[in-house]
Amino acid sequence: MKCWICGADADTGEHRIKRSDLKSVFGHISPDHPLYLSNARRRNERVNGLKANALKLKAKICGKCNNQLTSSHDYAWEKLSRYFRSRNRALKHNERIGLHKVFPGTVKRSMVCVHLYFVKLLGCHIVEHRMPIDLGPFSQALLHGTAHPLVYLAFCTPLDTEHKSAGYSDIDVIKRYGRIIAASWIYHLDHFSVRVMYAEPGERRQGLIDSWHRSMVTKRIRIASI
Repeated sequence: MKCWICGADADTGEHRIKRSDLKSVFGHISPDHPLYLSNARRRNERVNGLKANALKLKAKICGKCNNQLTSSHDYAWEKLSRYFRSRNRALKHNERIGLHKVFPGTVKRSMVCVHLYFVKLLGCHIVEHRMPIDLGPFSQALLHGTAHPLVYLAFCTPLDTEHKSAGYSDIDVIKRYGRIIAASWIYHLDHFSVRVMYAEPGERRQGLIDSWHRSMVTKRIRIASI
C-alpha cells in the first residue's frame, strides 16, 4: 500500500481518535484496564492498549508523513484539545473561546496546524471508504503546510455529557448528480466535539455556520451546537 499523501510505501496507521485524547479521557489502558469499542458493526470489542489496530484507520500513510511532516499539526491539536478539557466542564453553545490563551502570539499559524490535523484524518477516511473526493488538494495542503480551502471545522458542544466517552460518527455525504459536494463527520470527546466538513465552492450548509476556515483572522471562536 502507498501513502496517499506522498506516494511512498505506507507502513503506519493513524488513530481514529488521537492517542493523547484517548489517554486524557480514559487514563492508562492495559489488559487489566481495557477499553471497549462499539460501533454499528461490533459491540464491546475489548481493546488492551492504545496501539491496538482496532483504534486505527485502515488507510495507511508512511512514517515520515505520519511523524515528521505532520508532527506540528498533531502538537497544535493536542494543545487545543488539552485546553478544552482542562476547564473541567463541557463546552456550551454560543460560548466564546479566546484562542490567544491557547496559542499566544501564534493563533493564525497554530489554527492552520489544527486544521491540517483534521485534513489528515479526513483524507484517511476518504481513502478507507473509497469516497470519490479528490485527494490531490488534501495531499498538497499537508505537503506544503497550507490550509485546504474546502475543509471547515466547527468546535461544538459534546454528544454525551453523562458518560466518559470518546468516539466518532459515520461520514454523512451530500450528492448532486451522483457527485459528492459535501461531507461531514463528528470527532467526539467527553467535554466537546469537532464537526469536520468538506464543502465545494458555493455550498452554504447550516453546518458551516460558526465554523473555522482559513479565511478567518479572528482570535476567538464561538462554540456551535452539535
